[in-house]
This record gives sequence, C-alpha cells and structure tokens, in this order.
Amino acid sequence: MTSRAGRPTGEELSSVEPLGSRNKQGPAPKIFELSKTERECKPGLLVVEGKIKSFDKPWIILIASGASGNYVRRATVEGSQKYAEAFVARESDKVTCPVATGTRVTIPQVPMDLDVKFLDFNSMERCLVLDLDARYDLILGMEWLQRRKPWIVWRLKTLGATRNAPGGALESHEPTSARKQKRFWR
Repeated sequence: MTSRAGRPTGEELSSVEPLGSRNKQGPAPKIFELSKTERECKPGLLVVEGKIKSFDKPWIILIASGASGNYVRRATVEGSQKYAEAFVARESDKVTCPVATGTRVTIPQVPMDLDVKFLDFNSMERCLVLDLDARYDLILGMEWLQRRKPWIVWRLKTLGATRNAPGGALESHEPTSARKQKRFWR
C-alpha cells in the first residue's frame, strides 16, 4: 500500500476563536478568526484547530489536497489507550509512504479511527499514524475532502460544510456558517 503525506514548513499558525463573540448577539453566520500560536506553517495553507474525542488538548489540523489519505502524528497519540490498541493489532503490517521531501519511509501500518470535530464538521475519520513534525497533529487529505465535500473560498479565506437536502441531494453551497482565516505575516 502506498500513501502520500507531507511535512510543511513556513509561516505562523493560528487557532480558531469566535470573532466578536464577546457581548454580541445575532444570527448566523458565525465568523471565526484565527489567532496566533507558537507553531508555524506555510502561508496559504488551510489550518484549523479541532477537538478529538478521548484527547483533552485541541489539535492543529491541516487540510491538504496534496495528501492522499488522513494522517495523525504519532507523538500526539502515542501515550493513549486508543493508539496502544491499534498498534498491537497491526504491528506486523508495514506501509511505504512517499513524503514531501521525496524520500520513502516504511513504517508499521497503524490505522486509528478518530472522532474529529472542528468548525461545521463532526465525523469519524480513519487515519494512518505517521511520524509527522510538530506543526500538525492531524492531516486531512483527499480522502476527507472527497467524502465531506467542504466549500472553500480562498479569496475570502472561508471554509464550511455543504448542506444537503433531506433526501441527501446537494441543496446549495450556502454555508451552514462562515469561517474566516486571518493570516499573520512575518
């Protein structure tokens, strides 16, 4: 089995917090502004902060169309019961992954099912455990993009879930809520 995952570098990363949420009432759409953290990433990347069931701290999530699957950072999950169970079950299976540097790494194939929640999205995602750098805890790739079909307006730096009609047909690309990413340049 071959997978693709990258190791991005670059600009300051941000986390999601409600914009104007203090003492302000009003109808949707909710707008979220990204605030600075100590992690760094390339400019123009789609990075959000999310919650993962069974883990206390918020995770930094990269949404990457260049990644074929979903990947979780080994150091983020290593001490958890969920990882221990997944590792024991699949320790003998190996997978070779080409990474962004052009090298290929062979690692134990350890998939984990993670309950991922951020912005308008709340879903169970199967992720392959990789030795990623500290910039991201989770990479959601083409597998996630194809299944969840988010709308992304790069010019406005917004992201959201596409609403479906009761029969499952696509109703519109109107946001269930709007999200805004503010970049902090060096």
